[in-house]
Amino acid sequence: SFLNLRAMVPRRWCWWPTLLALFAGGPTAAEQPSQSGNRIVFDMHLHPIGKEASEQQMQQAPWRRLRIPSNSHPNPLGNYDNVQYHVDIEIGHPCPMHPRQKFQVVPDTGSSDLWVPASNCSRCKAGTQKFDITRSCRAVQVGDRVTFRYGDGTIASGGSFLDTVRIGDLEVESQLLIQVDQMQSDTHMKSDGILGLAHHYASQRGKRGRTFMATLFREHPDLPEQFSFYLTGHDRDQSQLVFGDADLSHHSKENEFRYGKAGYMSSTDLWLTSVWSIGWSGTGVEVTFPDRGTLGAPALIDSGSSLLVLEPGIYDRLISELKWRFTGCAELPEQQIISCDCPPANDLSRIPQLVINVIDEKDKQFALCMSPDEFILESMDPMDGRTTCVPSIQRGSADQPVPMIFGMTFMRSFYTNFNLEKGMIGFARSNLSPLPGNAKCSVDSQPLLRRSVWFISVFVALTSVVFSCYVFFAPGGCCKSTSSDGEASDLSQRQPQVSPGI
Repeated sequence: SFLNLRAMVPRRWCWWPTLLALFAGGPTAAEQPSQSGNRIVFDMHLHPIGKEASEQQMQQAPWRRLRIPSNSHPNPLGNYDNVQYHVDIEIGHPCPMHPRQKFQVVPDTGSSDLWVPASNCSRCKAGTQKFDITRSCRAVQVGDRVTFRYGDGTIASGGSFLDTVRIGDLEVESQLLIQVDQMQSDTHMKSDGILGLAHHYASQRGKRGRTFMATLFREHPDLPEQFSFYLTGHDRDQSQLVFGDADLSHHSKENEFRYGKAGYMSSTDLWLTSVWSIGWSGTGVEVTFPDRGTLGAPALIDSGSSLLVLEPGIYDRLISELKWRFTGCAELPEQQIISCDCPPANDLSRIPQLVINVIDEKDKQFALCMSPDEFILESMDPMDGRTTCVPSIQRGSADQPVPMIFGMTFMRSFYTNFNLEKGMIGFARSNLSPLPGNAKCSVDSQPLLRRSVWFISVFVALTSVVFSCYVFFAPGGCCKSTSSDGEASDLSQRQPQVSPGI
């Protein structure tokens, strides 16, 4: 989630204050130059090569009028430097002299609660919109206090209440919200609050009431129980959060979603999919999870995280293969990422694609490919103007609840569908991705040779089986008749001669 994974992920967002401070450019302590006098500023835009490729593809595409699905409710998302997206919501029922109160919140698939700052919030960010419950005609205070403890050390608490919430053209009544009145945090969150799009654990449902998603689909039974994210890396194409039917014709290069397995979704309320392996195309470098069988390893698809966060063992295996392809790589221990010199002319042809093999409901694999243009971000040192390349892969912690967290960088490559009815997550290539629809990729260093060897091995194995069956199960006349005939002939030759005189 934006701040934590259900407040269970120690140090998950420990890099966020520094990283976001670098984007923001404000005079915070986290931005002060280090002892070496260098400071990194990330622009976090897609690599120019990928951007130019996407623009060229869009210019060459034939113009056509596309119809928006009838039961589709798109909501525009604001984009803050590709590290945070926000959606506008309104709280309260309009009454004389008191209109609805408007807020910008982070739509977060890694958490469940909907909260905004209260009018009396202490230490809330300056300039944040604050909720005044006295200006809402139908707000009902529940009285229960809820405390959030996040991995970066942030502590927030507040009282719960029921009120009307409107997002786009959809409205729900009697939604449980939390007005945060106490906060201890150095995090530079640019939005006012959080809109959790996941679900509570079973033990928390009674205390925290229904989630926004549960209330939305309960009060709108005709609305398909799904929502989709279309994330872009620039303002020319509007990012969207779509409730109801997905809009593949506008947002994707593919005609349908490919869904990961629902195995983990049946036992947890997090948005998880099943991953068989993750590795680099054409290198043979791959991390698999054979001990988990056909269920694969769980991966959280998290709209509140900026990067791809991997457990240390997975991160170390992948990043070691990537580092030698660059020069001048340096580790940034506070952010748990690396920064390298960009290749001459920003030529990323030596950089392999990232290959994520997902398991579907039929226990078959399909590959999700990310080109270097999609996961290599540019940064610039303001001291000397040197441009560096930063892989958007972060070293996570060994005790994070899932091995892999795929954040906004991943979701910009794929139009992502969260289907509550199926309990599955679907993926379709974004129309802004530099890769084509249904792109093929493989970790194998020599896929044709490996496939040929596999076919030969299968042929030899089948030949051996057939020959064995022939030897042991052939009809009696095949081998036994030959043996019997030979034995009869031999006996006739050795039959003792009887003398006539005896």
